[in-house]
Amino acid sequence: MAVQEVLKALGSWEIKLLPGTPRDVLDALDYFGHVAIVPGRLDPLQYGDNLLTAARYVGVLRTKTIGDDGRTNAPQDDLSVGGVGMAMWLGDEDNKGSVYENAVEPASATFADTINMLLPASGAGAVTAGTIYPVAGQYTGSHRYESPREAITYVCDTMSTTSVPVSWRVNGNGTLDAGPDSNLFVTNPTCVIMPTGSGEDMTLRALPSSMDVTRDVEDYTTRVVLLAEGDGTSIATGAADISPATPYKDIHGNPLKMTRLVSESDTATGNAATRAQLALSQFTSTRNALTLSAADYDVHGTFQVGDRVWVYDPDAGLVDTSTEITFRGLRLNPIKLQVTEASWAITAGYTVAYRTGNGTWIDLTQYIEVETDTTSTVTVGDFSRQLTNTSTEPVGSRPNADTSVPGQPTLIEPFTGVAYLDDRGFTKARVILSWNAPNNVDGSTVLDGDHYEIRYAVDTDMIYPASWASVSEVRWQDLQIWAQPFAAPNGQWQTMVVNWDTTTAQLQDLSPGIGYDVQIRAVDKTGNTGAWSSVTTFVTSTDNIPPSTPAAPTVAGSRIAVQVTHQLGKSSGGTFNLESDLDHLEVHVSYEPGFTPDATTLKGKAVANAGMIQAAIPVVFTVQVEETSARYVRVVAVDKTGNKSGPSDAATATALLIDDAHISDLTVSKVTAGQINASWVMAGEIKTADTGARARISASGYELYNTAGSRTLFADATTGNVNIVGQLVSGTTGKRLEINPTTTFLPELRFYANNGTDFGYINGISSGSDVNLGMNSSQYDDGTGTQVISRAYLNVANVEIAVIRADDQSRRGGFMWAAAGSLYVGYNRGGVDGGQFYADDTKGRVGWNPSDSSHGQYIDFVSDRTRHVGRWADFISAGSTDGIWTADEAVVSAGDTSVSLSYGPTMASTMVPMVTLRHPTLRTWQVTASTTSGFTTSFGTSSGSPSVSVWSYRV
Repeated sequence: MAVQEVLKALGSWEIKLLPGTPRDVLDALDYFGHVAIVPGRLDPLQYGDNLLTAARYVGVLRTKTIGDDGRTNAPQDDLSVGGVGMAMWLGDEDNKGSVYENAVEPASATFADTINMLLPASGAGAVTAGTIYPVAGQYTGSHRYESPREAITYVCDTMSTTSVPVSWRVNGNGTLDAGPDSNLFVTNPTCVIMPTGSGEDMTLRALPSSMDVTRDVEDYTTRVVLLAEGDGTSIATGAADISPATPYKDIHGNPLKMTRLVSESDTATGNAATRAQLALSQFTSTRNALTLSAADYDVHGTFQVGDRVWVYDPDAGLVDTSTEITFRGLRLNPIKLQVTEASWAITAGYTVAYRTGNGTWIDLTQYIEVETDTTSTVTVGDFSRQLTNTSTEPVGSRPNADTSVPGQPTLIEPFTGVAYLDDRGFTKARVILSWNAPNNVDGSTVLDGDHYEIRYAVDTDMIYPASWASVSEVRWQDLQIWAQPFAAPNGQWQTMVVNWDTTTAQLQDLSPGIGYDVQIRAVDKTGNTGAWSSVTTFVTSTDNIPPSTPAAPTVAGSRIAVQVTHQLGKSSGGTFNLESDLDHLEVHVSYEPGFTPDATTLKGKAVANAGMIQAAIPVVFTVQVEETSARYVRVVAVDKTGNKSGPSDAATATALLIDDAHISDLTVSKVTAGQINASWVMAGEIKTADTGARARISASGYELYNTAGSRTLFADATTGNVNIVGQLVSGTTGKRLEINPTTTFLPELRFYANNGTDFGYINGISSGSDVNLGMNSSQYDDGTGTQVISRAYLNVANVEIAVIRADDQSRRGGFMWAAAGSLYVGYNRGGVDGGQFYADDTKGRVGWNPSDSSHGQYIDFVSDRTRHVGRWADFISAGSTDGIWTADEAVVSAGDTSVSLSYGPTMASTMVPMVTLRHPTLRTWQVTASTTSGFTTSFGTSSGSPSVSVWSYRV
C-alpha cells in the first residue's frame, strides 16, 4: 500500500482496507470519487472540502478489489481501492478526457492566454485555472484531437528555456497552476542527499543515503530530426545536434551517430527547431535513476515532487566541481537535480478520507490497513521508464498543406521621426513606421502570420532643397550639379524583419534630410509570401542639432596678429570630444569680454572636422589684429549642415610691441615705447577698410558698416547722439533688456526678469501712418490648461486692458475697453460674454450680456428714466424673504367674499400688496390685513369665480 507521485504524470496509489469494513462504506466508494490523504488526524465532516487543499495527496478512485486472501478462512478479506493522481482530469494514460474536437489555435498569444484557451471550457472539465504565472515570449500553434494534458505539456515544453524551465501541476482542489518552475517549485535547494551524514545545518537539511543509481543509454541520441506540419516533400523540419560532441565512438573509432526521428504534425514551422532541441535534450546523457530510501525521516515538508535538491555521491559520479555548499563545516560539490518521483507509505498518523461525487465526505481512517514500514523512495533526475507513456506519430507524409497567401499590408502615413546623435557623434535620423495588418488574398483572416519584411532604400529621384545659409557652409567642390546641389547617394535595398504580433517598426541610422523609399510585405508560417506594398516615399528629419558649446580657446598675441589654438573639446570638459559632424570653428574677436558674436566680430573660419578629432590634431588659426589693446576671443562650432553652437567663454590676449629690427618701413620720425609722436596720428580718420564691413573713427564720430556698406552704428561727436540699426541687448543671460530682438514686431522692447526664457515686452505696431502700442506679460496657465497673457493695448481707436489667449489673442477673462465715445467693462470666457458695464454720453448700463436675446438681463440708466430689460424673478418659489413677491391668477371659489394668500416664507418686514381682481360685475376690493407672512383681499359676494393677481413689495 503506497502512493507514487510522478511529475506531470498520473502516478498511482492503492489503499488496503480491513476485512471488517462495513458494507455501506464499501458501497459508497464509487468510481471517480476522490481520496484525500492528510497528515495528522482531522474530522472530514468538520473540514469538508478544505481537506482538498490541506491534503498531502489527492487521488482519483479507479479500481476496487474485493477478493479472498488464501492465507485466512475469512471470506472476502482481500479488500483494496486504488487509482491515479489529479492529473488524470487533464487526460489519462490513453489520452481520454476533454479532447479537443474543434481546433484550439492560439496565435501570437501570451503564455497565460494560451493555457486558459487550452483548459476545458467551463462545465466541460474537472480542472479550472488556478495561478497562471507569466512566461516570456508568445505562442502560436494548433491543437486538435488531443487531450489538455498533452497540449499543456507541449506548450510548457516549447516555451521552456535552459535558464527558465516551465511546468504545470494540478492541485488537490482541481485547479491548474502553470508557469516557471521557480514559481511552482523550490529551485534553490534546502535539502542535500548524500551517502553519509544527516540532520540540520542552518538552511540545509541532510537526508541519509541509501542510494541506488541506475544508468543506461538505451535512449541516448546525438541528433534529432523533427518532422513538423506539412505534406510529402513540403514537410517542415527542425533539427538539433548534441553539443558538446559525443564522447562515445563506434567500433571503428568514429564519433557515435544516433539520429532519432520525431514526428509532430501539429507543430508549426516556427516551433520546429525549438521542439527538436527539446526532444534532443531528453536523450543526450545516460538515463539516471537515483533512488533514495529514507527510513528515518519523513520527506514530507522537506521537499515535494518537482522541487530541486542537492545530490552528492562521489562514488557514483554525482559531483559538480562548479558548485560548492557547506554542510556542518564540510565543503561539498553536489549536483542539482529535480525530484521527479516519490513513493511513500500511508502510516499511522494520516487521515484518509473519501469524497463522493456529490461532495459528501466519509472517514476511511479506521478501515485502512496502515503500513509499518516508513521507508520513502524518491527518484531524482529521470522518470522510471515503465511509468512513462510515450506515444509518437509514425514518420511519413501527412496532409497538412497551407495554400493561403497574405495580402498587402497598408502603410499608415505620415510617419513620425526625429534627428539624433549616434554614439560616434554623427547626426542620424530615425523614423517610426506603422501599418495595418492584411487579410489573405482570398479575403480570409490571416491565422498563421509569421512576420513582416520591410525594405527601404535612398530615393534617388528627389531634388533636395537647400537654403543659401546651408550652402554657405559647404565648399564649392563638395556641391553636385547646378540643378541639384545636394544629389542623393546611390543605395541598395536594406531589409528588416518584424514579428507578426506588432504593427510598428523603427528605422534607425538614416541620413537626415534625405528621402527614402519603403515597402512592406507579409509572410506566413509556411513561408507563403505576399506581394510588396506600393512604394512609399518619405523624407527624414533634417539635422537641427547644433554642436556642443566649445571650450574657451588658448590665445597668444603679437603686435600684428593673435594666434588662436583650440583642442576641439566641449565646454563641459575634455578635449577632442566635440561631435563628429563638425565642419569648422568661427573665430570672433572683440574689445568687450561679454560680447555677443555676430557678423561684425567674425575674424575667420578655421577647418575642424572628424579627422582632426580622431587624430587629436588641434586647431591653430591666426587672426590679423593691428591694435595693441586687449582682445577677447570666442569661438563658435559649426557642423556640416550649418547648425551653430553657443559661443565659448572668452579668452583674452594683449598684443606685444614689435621692435625696430622687424619694421621694414615707417613714415614717422620716431616710435618709442609708451608714446607715439607722429603727424599721421592726427590724420582725418582711422578705419579698418574702405568698403564692406568696417569700422571708422573720424572727427565726426564713430561709425560701423555692414557687408553691404550700410551704416549700422553712428556716434555723433558733436551732439552725442547714437544711431543703431539692429538689436541692442543689455546682457546675454539673466535679468536684461533687449531692444529690437526680432523683425516680427518692430520696434520691440523685451524685459527678462530672471534666468528663465519667459519675458514681458512692449512693442509698436503700425496701422497705416499711425502707431499702436502693446504691453504684454509672459504667458501663464489660467488654471484650465490654457495659456493666456495679460495685455494693455493702446491703438488709434481705443484702449483695451484684458486677459487674452496666447494662441489666437481672443478674450479669456475680464477686460476693459475704452474709446473716445464710450466705456465697456465686462467678462468673457471662451468667446461667450458674461456680466458687463457700459457707459457713453447718453446712458449707463449694467447687467448680463445684452447681445444674448434669450438670457440677457440688464438695466439701462438714461437721462430721464431707468429701464429694466428681462424678467423679474418670482421669489416665492425660491423661498426668498426679500424683494418682489408675485402671484398670478389666484382663483376664488364662487360665493366667497375674501381670499387669503400666503407668501410661503416669512418676509423680513411687512409687504405692500398691489392687487388686481378680474370679474365681470365686481368692481371694488381692498386689502384688509397684511403681515410678514401673507394678506387678505376682501370684496363683495361673488356670483362667479373671480381671479386675483398680486405684486407685493417689501417695505
